[in-house]
Amino acid sequence: MVYVLDINGQPLMPTTRHGKVRRLLNSHLAKVVKRCPFTIQLLYQSTKEIQPVSLGVDAGSKHIGMAATTEKKVVYQEELSPRNDVVKLLSARRTLRRTRRNRKTRYRKPRFNNRVHSKHKGWLAPSVEVKIQEHITAIKRICQILPISEIHVEISEFDLQRLKAMEEGRTLPVGTDYQLGEQYDFYNTRQYVLHRDGYTFQCCGTHDNNIKLHVHHIESRQTGGDAPSNLITLCEHCHKALHKGKLELPKGKKRGKTYRDATFMGIMRKTLLERLRKEVDVPASGTYGYITKYWRERAGLEKSHINDAICISKYPYAKPLDTYYLTKAV
Repeated sequence: MVYVLDINGQPLMPTTRHGKVRRLLNSHLAKVVKRCPFTIQLLYQSTKEIQPVSLGVDAGSKHIGMAATTEKKVVYQEELSPRNDVVKLLSARRTLRRTRRNRKTRYRKPRFNNRVHSKHKGWLAPSVEVKIQEHITAIKRICQILPISEIHVEISEFDLQRLKAMEEGRTLPVGTDYQLGEQYDFYNTRQYVLHRDGYTFQCCGTHDNNIKLHVHHIESRQTGGDAPSNLITLCEHCHKALHKGKLELPKGKKRGKTYRDATFMGIMRKTLLERLRKEVDVPASGTYGYITKYWRERAGLEKSHINDAICISKYPYAKPLDTYYLTKAV
């Protein structure tokens, strides 16, 4: 598939007539403006006959599926992997800044109310912000080479309490159960973890009132955070030995399932649509996962991010391409 721009840089319908494209380039009636995806620009005035092209976006935290379709065929397919290193980079920067501050300005006066989220309403964490921006950047990039007439984005909201209950085999929450979460009536997360573990050392399996209880991060706080699934009760001696590398946690004591990606989707779903409508001059609307599943099963397509994007684009019976682009944000 070769993507075509007119003399003014506006997108036209793509073509598969590679012989004609080669003749246009050899006769200097067109020039190459992009190698991947291969895009040419015409150097003469041409008629602008375009068809409605719908762009479907399967939004995600680790994989983003995108497909531009006409009523009969798919004209663009892409799977994008957004950045997932922002949390790690920010943690490293914070560590460096704190050590430098301790060396250089140890006795400086404390500042007041210097947090960004208290100053700017609608502030989002950088790890969420960068992924939202990568969705919009990818959509803008496709709009530059194809005459997109409408954009459809799948927005998902996950019921985390229901997911946790299903995983742990508990009764599914109903009504006021959502107000009584696992940490309800506990002073803080540490107190909840100690109560959950029965105030018993999970490494050596003993209970001694004379030994101080510690709450240990199974994965580093930088990686796993302060979620209860990442915390475990240890005695003072085992905790020190564990950090010195003289002891290992029992095999069954692993970090529980993380819901970081589901949380991200819940945060970004409204913000993505709002910003799309402001930054892109194409009508954008949202759809839901159960609708995508219905059309995918009806069209007989396999489960994949690109096939989901085809169904989201409103033309699930469009003939897919043999190849697609794999891109990674760096």
